[in-house]
Amino acid sequence: MKILPKLSTIFLIIPILVSCTSNIDDPVLLEGKEITIGSFSRAIDYAPYIVAKNNGLFDAVADKNGISIKYVEFQTLPSINEALATNNLDIVFEAEPPAIIGKAAGISVSIVSPGVSLVQEIVVHSESNIFEVTDLKGKKIAVPSGSSSHYGLNKMLQQAGLTTDDVEIIDMNPQDGKAAFVSNQIDGWAIWPPFIEQEEYAQRGRVLKGSNVFIQSVVVMRDEFKHDNTKLAEDLVMAIKESQQWIINNPSEAQQIVASELGIELAIVKLAWEKHNFNPTIGSEEISDIQDKADFLFEMNLVKVRVDVMNDLIDLF
Repeated sequence: MKILPKLSTIFLIIPILVSCTSNIDDPVLLEGKEITIGSFSRAIDYAPYIVAKNNGLFDAVADKNGISIKYVEFQTLPSINEALATNNLDIVFEAEPPAIIGKAAGISVSIVSPGVSLVQEIVVHSESNIFEVTDLKGKKIAVPSGSSSHYGLNKMLQQAGLTTDDVEIIDMNPQDGKAAFVSNQIDGWAIWPPFIEQEEYAQRGRVLKGSNVFIQSVVVMRDEFKHDNTKLAEDLVMAIKESQQWIINNPSEAQQIVASELGIELAIVKLAWEKHNFNPTIGSEEISDIQDKADFLFEMNLVKVRVDVMNDLIDLF
């Protein structure tokens, strides 16, 4: 098995900057302030973020609080936690593992709201002789290291009676994974929508069925930002919740917005849409699942500290 990089070592050397304490939500201090909202790569499960931005919900919060908002798309997991650690990112839409990795590295962040939940999938070549997860034995599988899909792949292998020693796992970001899949350099790809559906739509790939491993897209905030701007932070989370409800009530319009924002065919968004739960919760079952991911990252030596999810990472509005 290919040895994956230790992501925690990247973050442990990043100095965490501490700013001067300010009065919570002081209108004078907020006036003219720019905040940064980001996402990791591109995903259909960021629909609440995409719709909130497109429908002006974030703009309404900005106008109300006298601030401006900068939007950033990150292509690597380390760059997200570096931005959080250096106060260059305030809110990010991502799956749970990057937040766990940041917390384990000493970056003060919290999961403040659920985003979307969905099931992990693996795509293989349409013409391959791989029909079940057990058929992946001896094969090359790409996945972004330390991501929810990395955990999902590991869990799916376990459920099929395989271990990571039975396959070759290759760390690839979504762009590199796509290039490797299209050029037949890998046999399988553990990733999230829309990348899975793009391969299906192009008739290059098909999905291995039977997974019950869940991914949870979550909203993560810097603790200092949340504590110093409590009302603003709450307003932003309420905008996300409003966006989630709008998506449920207006699925066709939401699909068009997501397709346009991601620059992909509407048919691809429709193909993936029903896989997503746009009204998720974070209760005891979900927290237990996130803890499983934290334990996985620790046991894989991707972090040096085992994170207590309930006590150290969850702080919901």
